[in-house]
Amino acid sequence: MATPNDRLSPANTQHAPKSRRRQRVINSCFECRRRKLRCSKTYPCYNCSRFSRNCLFVAFQHPQAPAAARAEAKSDGSASYPSRISDDDDARLYFPNAGAPSGPSDGGGPPPEPISEVMLDAMFDADAEDDLMDLGLQIGRLCITERLGGIFRPGLSSELDALLAKGGGRVPDQTDSGQSENTTALIQNIQPSAMMEPSLDLLLPATQLSTKVDIYYFITQPELDMLYHQYFRAVHPLAHVLHKPTFDRQFYRSCLSQDPSSTPTRSFTALVLALCFAAAVSLSMSQPQVQFQTTKTALVDRLKLASEQALVAAQHMKSLKLETLQAFAIYLIPQVCGQISRAQTSLVGALVRLAQCAGLHRDASQSYTSPLECHIRSLLWYQICFLDLHTCEAQGPQPMIHDDDFDTPLPMNVDDLAFEVSTLPIPSNGFTDVTLSLMRFEITELHKSIFRDRIALMKKTTDLSTVRAAVESRMQAIAQKYLDNLDDSIPIQRCARLTGTSLLSRCIPMVVQVFLKFDDRSDAQQEILDTMITRSLDMMEASATLETATDLSTWAWYAPTYQQYHSILPPLVLLYLEPDTPHAARASAMIDHVFGKCYGISRQQRCGDLLRMLLNECGAFLKLRKVKHVAVRSSKSTETSPPNIEAAFEDFRQSQPTSYAQPLATGLGGGLDVTKQSLQDLGGTYAEASLTNDQWWSLPMPDEADFIDPLFNFPAPT
Repeated sequence: MATPNDRLSPANTQHAPKSRRRQRVINSCFECRRRKLRCSKTYPCYNCSRFSRNCLFVAFQHPQAPAAARAEAKSDGSASYPSRISDDDDARLYFPNAGAPSGPSDGGGPPPEPISEVMLDAMFDADAEDDLMDLGLQIGRLCITERLGGIFRPGLSSELDALLAKGGGRVPDQTDSGQSENTTALIQNIQPSAMMEPSLDLLLPATQLSTKVDIYYFITQPELDMLYHQYFRAVHPLAHVLHKPTFDRQFYRSCLSQDPSSTPTRSFTALVLALCFAAAVSLSMSQPQVQFQTTKTALVDRLKLASEQALVAAQHMKSLKLETLQAFAIYLIPQVCGQISRAQTSLVGALVRLAQCAGLHRDASQSYTSPLECHIRSLLWYQICFLDLHTCEAQGPQPMIHDDDFDTPLPMNVDDLAFEVSTLPIPSNGFTDVTLSLMRFEITELHKSIFRDRIALMKKTTDLSTVRAAVESRMQAIAQKYLDNLDDSIPIQRCARLTGTSLLSRCIPMVVQVFLKFDDRSDAQQEILDTMITRSLDMMEASATLETATDLSTWAWYAPTYQQYHSILPPLVLLYLEPDTPHAARASAMIDHVFGKCYGISRQQRCGDLLRMLLNECGAFLKLRKVKHVAVRSSKSTETSPPNIEAAFEDFRQSQPTSYAQPLATGLGGGLDVTKQSLQDLGGTYAEASLTNDQWWSLPMPDEADFIDPLFNFPAPT
């Protein structure tokens, strides 16, 4: 019988076959492996849940697959979404507990291509009027800017025109006298949307302003008490920025104490007045009149001026105090509720930069900070992330905060009073004071990842099925985490369910809208339209319930933040093309909610009138804004023919006015006459021609004597 020592003897080892190293089964997710973190091997794993990352697991078929997958992921350039691994035969991404996505790209035909009429960003003419930069139109509840759903559609007017021209029903004309009186009145009442513009003193603080602001100079004691309770009843559950027990102690000590020495600091004064301003916006129209014999408009204007002066006194543009940043964020909460201007977007950008300078984007638990302070910093940081995403959807461009720019964990799901009992409370699985805001924070991170995925879709570095599978997987995880544990009999929990439903229903339309073309009736486009309509109706019905339900009236003021009703367009198109569609009843109810009820005309005629109105107004609006098309180039290498430079220059020269007819140089681009005005615009022409560095140097260059300035008659610098 052989002993263990005999097996290891030289005589036995000479003839023994060489043992291959056993390959380990990789159970960690892709994000933990890339960051070299310990993975909990659950779905989603602890690290991805903590930092709201896209938790993906990689299954390999042979030993060489991991290195190939990592090399392929690095070559993709995507920071946290390795989309190209799905194209590798050696490795594949899978989503635990997620079924196969159903969508237009799952059929036997070719996958849909992103349409060229959609772009993420745009340019404006340099001679555009400054007074018109923030102009927006409101038609019923629909707010129109140059962006629809966060993207530009400069060809929307032509799409609607082609749709109305080939529609099966009546095609209304601009001068058609048969339009309904309701629609005509709606067109006549179109006005620029009213926005609470920040004052110039807030954007450009003057140094001569007083550094002392008295709270009771702008507000009385009864008003302060009422607005204090209104804030924590109507604003605090929706946008959880403060820790109420901590704020209460300082509020009673500084504002309600009879001790003359306990005066509030400048930062806390700004926080109190910003709180009162947000509370005043959340009031109904009748409450100020009944309680204080003043109108809501007068009260809001007065508190807006007070909060702006207090922010300037607290040096909001350079202070890194937590109270000042909280006051700045609370001031912006009602500012971005509804239509958003460029000035408000600039203020949000300044707040993002100040928060990063204060280190809110870093995990404070590593710097010996108390759990309560870490919790407050997390609440403030993720509220700023929401403001950043919300403003970029309205005015652009892309979000300033990216996933890899911060490692701040999500706030704990605990009540505010939990920190009064324990210094380190245990997070709850039920509904707490933070649950609604925490759910909104996680959905915001999902929307932010969709922004990144849309760029990859338009560059054709990933496909619709891959992106949709990842999005639906995260949607399912968020719904199971929050929505399944809510009790609709409690108003605030019902509000949380409707808010989560509305925000989650936006995810799939955000993905597929870059493939939607309204004037295309192909099968693939019909499936995309059906997907858009189903999710859009779910989203709008939840938002409409938030606005109209009696038991939710306390929080109805914040509903326009979630919904501008851009998603009403697909139901309008469907009802115009197919009046008897199965979605007709739901779509008609949403159209009545957005544009008002209309009697005496057919459903198809009503939708045709509204589409014609949108066609005219959107076309006039885009001309007024002078939007230029900026296409997103695909990153895939394709064989293209060399650009015809001479034809490009000839077309450009023919488009110039005759006042620039005197030639300045000859021989450039094959002897074309180039004018002084055209030399100033060569950059734009070359950019449109997509010249590479090699093509630049291959152009025929003119002689030095050809560059003669006619004004000064000496050789101009080359």
